[in-house]
This record gives sequence, structure tokens and C-alpha cells, in this order.
Amino acid sequence: MNRDISVIVPVKNGERNIGDCLKAIFNQTITPLEVIVVDGHSTDQTLEIVRKFPVNIFYEDYRTVGGARKVGVEKATGYYVAFTDADCIPETDWLENLIKELKDDIVGVGGATVNIGNGIWEKSIALALDSFLGSANSVQDRTLDVSKTVKSISGCNSLYRKSDLLEIGNFNPCLAFNEDTELNKRLLSIGKILYTPDAKVYHHQDRGLKDFSKRIFLFGQGRAINKLPDLQIVPPIIALICFFLMFISLKAFVFMLILYFSLIFIFDVLIFLKHQKIPYLFSVPIIFILEHLAYTLGFWRGIAKIVGV
Repeated sequence: MNRDISVIVPVKNGERNIGDCLKAIFNQTITPLEVIVVDGHSTDQTLEIVRKFPVNIFYEDYRTVGGARKVGVEKATGYYVAFTDADCIPETDWLENLIKELKDDIVGVGGATVNIGNGIWEKSIALALDSFLGSANSVQDRTLDVSKTVKSISGCNSLYRKSDLLEIGNFNPCLAFNEDTELNKRLLSIGKILYTPDAKVYHHQDRGLKDFSKRIFLFGQGRAINKLPDLQIVPPIIALICFFLMFISLKAFVFMLILYFSLIFIFDVLIFLKHQKIPYLFSVPIIFILEHLAYTLGFWRGIAKIVGV
């Protein structure tokens, strides 16, 4: 098998984690043909850190992650292109476990994203995202234990043939969010996408509550604008139904609220039993509520933009 892999890392102001990311990439069991860093004109010490490594540096002027990934693909000389993000640390066998799964009928392989954090809120965000209630069964921000074909894989943990990406038009440079989901939707027209739990990256959740909520809002908005139907659109629809139930049937509305908070309680207890830390009993429910609220508001804001409101 041809193992000429170009690893592409988009970054903007990523001085906090880019060094650890690149160290992990250069410590792979399969040596990449090249490592490409696509910078969005960072204003911190990112490039000073990057230049300590034998990488190819390019710049993107789209001001989007989709634009950065597009530039990376265009500049890549490898037969394969692998993606991770500046705030991720791949395990040493990451590339090896991705490429071995890229069979003839597979056009993309993605791995497990293990969310990590340092403070109580960062850790709580990581724990919430790594649950069904926090991810709606998506493998793009969590870890599942079995290999399976999926509709989408994460831009921070994925590998493709460069020729396949060019065949379907490459990444959309207009997209600052959901660029991976939108690309994978188009890829499904020419083959299957596989998730493998063996290819792991550790994703730093180093955002505070405000930045986390803003990011989730933009994810919801992007899913609506880019017309990406999946299980992730169910919560915003249920939320809209609940809103109307307030005016139609107060009993039904109260029942839906009880059901929602019961689900949060169940998942909160499961997380607590696994990690045995009292603060999570109080912090994780807050993360769930913020995530669902921000995503729902973002989704319907995206719908409003589509219809011109």
C-alpha cells in the first residue's frame, strides 16, 4: 500500500497546544511524507513554535477552517491527506490505524476523539460531549468502542485519498463550522465512510462557558444553513414543539420538561458513577443545558437566515 501521507493542521492563534500537536505527529509509527501547517495569520507565538519543526507552512485568506483545509489539500503532495487540529494530540499509532482501514470501497476513515480538559468546566464539557445526550450519537466529538460505517467523521481526526477530495470539489472555503460534515456528505456519493476506535486523538476542551456556548451556537447555525439533516436536528425540533406546547397544553409542556430533566439526571448519574467526582453532579447538567440551548438557538437562527428573516 502507498503510504505517502500528508498531515494537514489548520491553526490560528494556537500557541497553547500546537507544539504538543506537532510533537505527536512526528512521533508516529508511520512517518508522514510531509506535515503541512495552514495558518490563518496568527497574531500570537504560533508560527515561532511551528518553525521549530520540519513542516511546510502555508497561509489561508478565507478566514475559515474550511478555507484552511482546502489550502492544505491543494498544497499536499501525498497520495493520502490526514487532518488533525492544533488543539489535538494524536496517539503514536494514529496514522497507522487510520490508513489500514482505507479499503477500496472506503473514501474516508475517522477515529475516536477523546475530549480532555484541565479546569472543572473544561472537564465537564469534555464529559458531556462524550455522551449520547451531548453528541446525539455523532462520532465527531466522542469515542465509540466499535468500528462502524457513519455519515460523517471529524475534521480533527480523519484520513482521505487526495484524489477523492478533489473529485468531489474539496472543502468549502466559505464554511467556518461544519466544514467536515458538509464535505463528508458529498463524499458519501462516491463511497463509504468508516469510523475506527483504534485511531485516537486527544482534544483539549480549553474553552470557558462563554466560548463553548458561542461555538455550539455556531455549530447549530451551520448545520441549518448547510442543510445537514441528521439526528442532531431532533433536539431543536423538539424544543420548538415544547415552545408551542406552552400555549396549547400546559400539562404536556410540563411533562416534556420533566422528561428532559430526567434524561439529564440519568446521564449525570452515569457520568458520576464512572468518574466518582462530586462536582460533576452539579457542573455537567449545566453544560448539557447550555449546549442544548445554544445549539437550538443557533439552529433556528440558521433557519431564519435561510428564509430571509
